[in-house]
Amino acid sequence: MKTRLLPALLLISLACTPKPKPTQEAIDFKLRPVALTEVNLLDGPFKTALEADQKWLLALSPDRLLHRFRDYAGLAPKGEVYGGWESRGISGHSLGHYLSACAMMYGASGDEVFKERVDYMVDELEECQKARRTGYVGAIPKEDSTWQVIAAGNIQSQGFDLNGMWVPWYTQHKLLAGLLDAQQYTGSTKALHIATDFADWIDRTFAGLTHEQWQQMLACEFGGMPESLAELYHRTGEERYLALAQKFHHEAVLNPLAAQRDELAGKHANTQVPKIIGAARKYELTGDAKDSTIAAYFLRKVLADHTYANGGNSEHEHFGQPGHLANRLSEATSETCNTYNMIKLARHVNGWEFDSRWGDYVERAMLNHILASQNPTNGMVCYFMPLGMGGEKTYSEPFDSFWCCVGSGWENHAKYGALIYFQTEDNALVVDQFIASALKTEGWEVRMNTELPQTGQIDLTIEEAPADKALYLRQPQWATDTRIELNGKPINATNEQGYLRLDHAWQKGDQVSVSF
Repeated sequence: MKTRLLPALLLISLACTPKPKPTQEAIDFKLRPVALTEVNLLDGPFKTALEADQKWLLALSPDRLLHRFRDYAGLAPKGEVYGGWESRGISGHSLGHYLSACAMMYGASGDEVFKERVDYMVDELEECQKARRTGYVGAIPKEDSTWQVIAAGNIQSQGFDLNGMWVPWYTQHKLLAGLLDAQQYTGSTKALHIATDFADWIDRTFAGLTHEQWQQMLACEFGGMPESLAELYHRTGEERYLALAQKFHHEAVLNPLAAQRDELAGKHANTQVPKIIGAARKYELTGDAKDSTIAAYFLRKVLADHTYANGGNSEHEHFGQPGHLANRLSEATSETCNTYNMIKLARHVNGWEFDSRWGDYVERAMLNHILASQNPTNGMVCYFMPLGMGGEKTYSEPFDSFWCCVGSGWENHAKYGALIYFQTEDNALVVDQFIASALKTEGWEVRMNTELPQTGQIDLTIEEAPADKALYLRQPQWATDTRIELNGKPINATNEQGYLRLDHAWQKGDQVSVSF
């Protein structure tokens, strides 16, 4: 049986989802990123990457990505299943990434075709969820029967399988994250309802597991489940989702980090990074200092002792001994998913610390790994960024790969605009990344032209700005000399934690020129 009946009261609860009441975050942010929707990329390599990504996204068929969702819900598929990983035990993860990427691309471009795709996929997922009548929605082979065995406490894992299913929580996290992105960028309340009904299924189904059994289950890679469940708590105000996020706290990995011990050697790298992002998001929502220690310590240690020159980390997907990198170079260094996640983590920590070292890392990783992982002629992406002598990049196939790094790759090149600008608590503007772009947000309208890294010249035109608010520019770690001019005349700047602060009574048309 692919569907199960529920008691009438539960069916009523699924149909009558209460109106969400978002919670307040528990900490005071020093920086908040400017929304992706308020930034447009201008001509340059990042816009080229975005446009190549758009073409690939539009060449893909949502119905083919939805094949197993419909099939396993007892509905007739509308398209043949894709090859590569989508025809294997991890099927479904790509649909989640694709949902996120299309939602972000709508946010980045405003092109309605991406919203239409998001709306279509959300409608299809709702139909699949209703057909199952449990709140669950998925595309993993043998999922229904295997989840029942796990829920009964019979749990077996060797790290990448859970009772024979290939990283099922990892796959389900991608779907949950996609639904949250659909709600964030397109305003889809339906996507949020699907997410809450799915989370309620998790809460009910695994309520009988003991703490020890949960920890046993977490031995299998589970992606960013704690982050997405914490975010679901933030958006709905439902405490049970925060409690569920806490159940995904993997003690074997996170407790040593809380004690500021580096025990990462030998561990699969990208299995761990999303757990740390989950701790970072929980800190922002609860103020629990243990979670901030985990996130900040991990970020510092990985960047200091486990990160290559291109901003990537891991060799054959695993961490090595701290500080031992030169003897760990091959065609399988620098998994792209790791860097996708490390950039997310750095942005969280910079929100609390306002320190240019995190923007320096994002720049290094974004230019030398993320941008470099894409073939700009056709948008295809790399799983690894090889650093071994004579290594060659291996790019994905458009319709027959669907690796994890394909999914994160779709997202990477859609969201450059979300990495560029931040605002302080008092509405000062922080230029954190130097990417040709136009910004229009609360109180600020700025146009930035630059060809970095071909040249070290950055030119900003101020179209609108609060007259009494500062403008901050990150002072790159690599810059040996910096010259700043305002309307053609040299201007002094103060340095605050690696950011150059400019105070001026801004007027429309002011020109700020920076030469690094």
